[in-house]
Amino acid sequence: MKRLESFVVAAALAGSCVAGSYCPKERYLDLMEKAVGAYTPEQMAKYVDETERDWIKEHGFPRLTSNIGILVAHGRLKDKKALFERMMDICCRQIPTVRIRNKGKGEIGNDFAVKEIVLCLDEVARAGLCPKEKIDSWRAEIASIVPDDTYSCRPKPGSAKARNWCVFGSASEQSRAWAGLGGDLEYVERYLGDQLRFFDPNAMYKDPNQPIVYDMVTRLQYALALSLGFNGPSRSKLEDLMVKSADVTLTMQSATGEIPYGGRSNQFLHNETFYAALCEWYAAFFHRRGDVERARRFRLAARRSADSLSYWLDRPSVRHVKNRYPLSTRYGCEGYGHFNKYMVTMGSWAYLAFRFADESVPEPTAATIAAADAASVFEMSPAFHRTLLNAGGYTAEFDVDADAHYDTSGLGRIQKRGAPPMICLSMPFAAKPHYALDVTNQTPLAMLPGCRVGGEWRYAYAPKYRREMLEAGDGRARVVYGVETDDSPALRWETQVSSLGVSMSLSGADELAFTIPAFAFDGEREAKIELDGAAKTLSVSFDGWTCRYTTTGSFVDTGLVYGNKNGHYRRFEARGSAPLSVDVSMFAF
Repeated sequence: MKRLESFVVAAALAGSCVAGSYCPKERYLDLMEKAVGAYTPEQMAKYVDETERDWIKEHGFPRLTSNIGILVAHGRLKDKKALFERMMDICCRQIPTVRIRNKGKGEIGNDFAVKEIVLCLDEVARAGLCPKEKIDSWRAEIASIVPDDTYSCRPKPGSAKARNWCVFGSASEQSRAWAGLGGDLEYVERYLGDQLRFFDPNAMYKDPNQPIVYDMVTRLQYALALSLGFNGPSRSKLEDLMVKSADVTLTMQSATGEIPYGGRSNQFLHNETFYAALCEWYAAFFHRRGDVERARRFRLAARRSADSLSYWLDRPSVRHVKNRYPLSTRYGCEGYGHFNKYMVTMGSWAYLAFRFADESVPEPTAATIAAADAASVFEMSPAFHRTLLNAGGYTAEFDVDADAHYDTSGLGRIQKRGAPPMICLSMPFAAKPHYALDVTNQTPLAMLPGCRVGGEWRYAYAPKYRREMLEAGDGRARVVYGVETDDSPALRWETQVSSLGVSMSLSGADELAFTIPAFAFDGEREAKIELDGAAKTLSVSFDGWTCRYTTTGSFVDTGLVYGNKNGHYRRFEARGSAPLSVDVSMFAF
């Protein structure tokens, strides 16, 4: 029995982590090194010269400084020691006064940056990397910080709008207190405590428009503050909220190891390192409490998240967003989501995963793997308006009230473990997205139901969704929605996820349709798209995998091309009489 259990665990964990069942801490340093290595020497030299001349304008520069310093302190990138010292001089000299000097002339980002520099100082000092006099001078400059003059986000307590920046700033200020570099603990409590008002019933953080990224990354800042000794009056309530959101966090991981899609700053590589960091924090937290099985689950989730990055990082050149377009195009990026800021952010969150990782957590058992892979459903609160289904190595994600700046309501994700994450669909298509594309989307788009009314095909671009059933068990997860629009009959849409794939069925009108976005281009390579002779089967082949759609109706190529952060998709439609079904499966070839 023991041999069988060992085989099951080994098979389930097969992947890019070869030294043990979880990620060894060193692997997080590898991810940091990948992030820094994505900058060419010319890019880095230009960045340093510009920052020294024009002062810090956002937090990418301090993050890059910190990543390099930590890696050198751990015996890596030794040729960059002199460069690091120059960059650290710039950061420590400029950070205490840059907000006042550059007021109104840039984002600055001290709220994010101070903790980066403090944690780097800790690593560099412990490694004895630089002379004591140099380290003492850096410490003195960071100790001179006056919070109200340094941090940008200082909302009035009790104000109506959630502000994640002040949580970052509070974590930065807590890091100064932890390191003995000043630190105003009243300031920390003022904002950390006040922002606890913005947690939903699942203890997810409700940043404006509820982007998934800013739930998780804000909770990570709370976790960091706790790890650095935060012990204000809000500590007990904060810990309770972190515990409440723990199992929710596990359920949110997709089959490919990704966080859910939805909202701004999504589909960047740093999404998975901050998820790994949050999971490593939870693993250590529960291990200290004696909850070994929960600790195992979180370390396993962290490993799967780190593994998911191999698809994007094991390439000759690395992007910070999940496509292969040239960086100069900024394809898929919001205006603020540029390379200099978000590439190294992947490394910063990987460092927190390294810092939090508890390698004494016992190896996962077959029961751990079975629990992680069991069929599950999670319906988020109305604030986040998403439903996640996982079963048999497949994921489906619905959004029933999408932020139209980034997404479209409907089925916006189908993924399978091991397959290229976007070969079916990782995220939907906004009609007027708040990120750069090279095509114009004619309409909103996801996997959507439609029907023929008076000779015209109509699609549920912005319907009301009424959930009728949600269940998981016996290796499958299932949801049924009633879909209502102003000018079409009410439809009934059933979706089931299992090891066979994702099956959709639609009823409620005589002639029905599903929109099917077929992956076509990642910015570098084209997928092979084929229809069989009867138009009953649509196949998309890419990177050694095929995504196959079969229907009881027939597939129609509309000729329209849409873009999302991952690249281009061609719009197909499955049309037929009621009930209309479409089955989706993925397999390696």
